[in-house]
Amino acid sequence: MATPEQLLSRPNWTSKTYPPPSKATEVAGTAQMASDSIDEASSSGSSTGSPQVNNTSPPLPAGEGEPRYLPVMPPSNQPHGTTPSTSTSFPADAQRDSSTPAQPVLPPAKSSSVQSELSTMGTDFKGKTAVPGKSTSPNTSSLAKSNVKPVIVGIYGISAAGKFYLINQLKEILGEEHYTFYDGSGKIDTVTPGGLSAFKKLTGKFGAIAGHFMFWKEKEEDRIKEKVDIVWTKGDSETFTYMLYLDVPTDIVLKQCRDDDKRNRPILPEKTCSEHGILFSVLAHNEQLPGTTASLLRDFREHTENLNLSRAENVLDEIIGKDNAKLETMLVLDADRTLCAVDTGEMFWTELGYTNDPLKKLFSGPMRYTHNAFRQASLLYEEATDDAKFTSTCQAVASKVKMHTESLRLLRRMEHYSHIGAVVVTCGLRRVWEMVLDAAGLSNTIKVIGGGRIDNGYVVTAEVKAALVKRLRDKHNMQVWAFGDSPLDLPMLKEADEAIVVIGEAGKRSKTMDKELENAITKEGLAARQVLLPSYATHHLDTAKLPIFDIRDPGAVNSIFPRREPLTVLHASTPAAQLLQTPMRHAENSGVALQAIHKKVRWFLATNSSTEAVGMEEYPIPHVQGGSTTGHRLLHERQTTIVALMRGGEPMAKGVHKAFSLAMFVHANNPSDLKPHHLENQKTILLVDSVINNGTTIVEFVKRIKKLGSDVKIVVVTGVAQKKSVAEDGPLARVGREGLTVALRLSENKYTGKGGTDTGNRLFNTTRFD
Repeated sequence: MATPEQLLSRPNWTSKTYPPPSKATEVAGTAQMASDSIDEASSSGSSTGSPQVNNTSPPLPAGEGEPRYLPVMPPSNQPHGTTPSTSTSFPADAQRDSSTPAQPVLPPAKSSSVQSELSTMGTDFKGKTAVPGKSTSPNTSSLAKSNVKPVIVGIYGISAAGKFYLINQLKEILGEEHYTFYDGSGKIDTVTPGGLSAFKKLTGKFGAIAGHFMFWKEKEEDRIKEKVDIVWTKGDSETFTYMLYLDVPTDIVLKQCRDDDKRNRPILPEKTCSEHGILFSVLAHNEQLPGTTASLLRDFREHTENLNLSRAENVLDEIIGKDNAKLETMLVLDADRTLCAVDTGEMFWTELGYTNDPLKKLFSGPMRYTHNAFRQASLLYEEATDDAKFTSTCQAVASKVKMHTESLRLLRRMEHYSHIGAVVVTCGLRRVWEMVLDAAGLSNTIKVIGGGRIDNGYVVTAEVKAALVKRLRDKHNMQVWAFGDSPLDLPMLKEADEAIVVIGEAGKRSKTMDKELENAITKEGLAARQVLLPSYATHHLDTAKLPIFDIRDPGAVNSIFPRREPLTVLHASTPAAQLLQTPMRHAENSGVALQAIHKKVRWFLATNSSTEAVGMEEYPIPHVQGGSTTGHRLLHERQTTIVALMRGGEPMAKGVHKAFSLAMFVHANNPSDLKPHHLENQKTILLVDSVINNGTTIVEFVKRIKKLGSDVKIVVVTGVAQKKSVAEDGPLARVGREGLTVALRLSENKYTGKGGTDTGNRLFNTTRFD
């Protein structure tokens, strides 16, 4: 059987015959075993030359036919201090560390021959694609059915850097219950049938492998020309999740190489790792190295995108805490270039002496603004600072931040209201903004959710921001105002009840925001307003697409602070109503007959309760005896829109239309079916549905009407409404501050109909289709 090392290094997966690996291919695996003695020697301070290698490089990914000189990450100028630990911030996770780890899936086979060889190990290869960063249940019974990429860490460095010594230290610190360590992927082949691809399944453990990215040529003239043999393979690119690179001074590694301690050889595989989504970090050579590495491996073992979101949500829930019952409105604020005019992340690196911001290079690279990219940013902070240096640098940056006067005024006013709160949610540095708010005297009432070093426990992405806004809105039942300035804020702005785009000075704001904002408005239905900070800033787009929210206008600011008014529910309980609702509930009525009953019910509600909810107006009519007299009709009847929520609401809506014949009639399957011209110059919207169960559909329609910028009066009309949906803490109360619900009856029954009991199916004789 061919070893996985041989399979992974082959350039063509479709071939059914396996050519023998070249000697250079074996350098990453079996040749690594020959370097054990070198690594052992480095741990005692001695050093030797580089191992002999063949000059033939293994196949490289597209575009990598020639050896490349990769950029060196800026080394840390500070020794690593206290080792990070996620268990400090998240004690509950510490217990999880000792439990059975999540079982990841093996890389999928790509040819029938590979599949047949690996099938002997009991693995179900169905062509599923491994997805990095997604978590699975710890109780997953079948690895083959999972789609999670195994977490495998590469510990790399030049020969004699001390990789083998570090592996042994990690074994002592972490043990081997949940972790498996190998000095070279080639050694796995000697102890595990199936090799590198199979060991994860067989052991069920987190893997750490020592290896090489490249070797220097053996000939002196080639070394002078800095020619190298790159032994990184396509299989390595598909295997590793994280990459830790030992930054060992050259005078320790090769004392006999003259001037090597001054020569900056571009040997780090940073660029290759970035191109393949592998997180990369340089580890400083100091006495804290084993402890620092162990802490990183603990984090690598358990961190997933799902766990990341869960941690951020837990932080939010802790912030809300016991005040949840009092809070009705929450302001969610981005930080950099929203609360102030500067980017504190850029300031952080300048404070450390960097002339170029490494985060700009990171986010403009292949990872863009993904979860992995923000994790990589945490590793950059990790390698550039220790705890003390990180804190002192954050303090230096915070002392130079000046918040917008208008932002300070709004937040200080908010402190006087118990029903409104605020939280800063930033993709940047949490510690910086905690210090900024503390200096402004706001730290007791406004908390920060943001990123940092690895011990922060989580990162904040655009998706995390959006999820937190949604959680405030749906779980905590709050009206959410979101403020942001960049494309990273657009997802949370879309989730918010009120979206405010902060516009800074032309030279200091996002260069890509105009295009992405216009796309969000015109194609994705975002309804937002813009605030100019400072006042002389030029606005985004035109004010028709993005109206102005004047934060200096007391009237505009006051719209943030109103208390939630109790939802008014008008329901008919007269004998006439009881007579009408009986045939609606009768199981034998369906189709046209049931539609006729619904029309009668709605006509009754329209002429009784709806007129009370909306109001009446007088108008002149001709009198039968001649002359004219006074008639009555629905207030602003010509400026009323009746929206039939399809399909169950149509018969009832037609009954409303019969009572209010001058009103506009609109069919709507989804909230997006409501267009601006349906609301233009209108005074009242009647949303009509046959049944309100949990209120979710009505809430989405109400949000759509508000996002279209309309100040119309919204009245919800229904035949029956579940009591919980219209309760004081129910979903309709959150969006219906000035709305009214008119119902024929309220029901305690929480059952949601389906099939033969679904009202829509009964109305249109389609019960057999559900």
